[in-house]
Amino acid sequence: MKKILVVDDDTTLRTALIRYLEKRGYLVRDAASGIEGLASFEHDQPDLIVSDVLMPEMDGYEFCRRLRATRSGQLIPFIFLSSKGEVEDRVQGHSIGADDYLIKPFEPRELLAKIEAQLERSRRMNSEII
Repeated sequence: MKKILVVDDDTTLRTALIRYLEKRGYLVRDAASGIEGLASFEHDQPDLIVSDVLMPEMDGYEFCRRLRATRSGQLIPFIFLSSKGEVEDRVQGHSIGADDYLIKPFEPRELLAKIEAQLERSRRMNSEII
């Protein structure tokens, strides 16, 4: 079972995402900030991360930067899910290491398709490395 870490300070959205993804066979953990997300990542590495950008304590951009600076976090698929939807925001997200960027409000099926595509890409990369 693939593990997904959802990092977002919006409890309602986090809960809805957890339910949606668990119903589709994923094991989902969650965090309310980038700081909690890093701690969760270090405790039990997920197969993919979905993160908001605007969060207290540590925003999603800094969370992604710090994650990508670690050896174990360099290849983890990372998707931003954010209300910050300007071109500059999306470019910044990709330039610091995000693999995809989806704007809120979003269609859950589109997020699921992006998750599945990133997990498949990760699987292919890992099989080529081994």
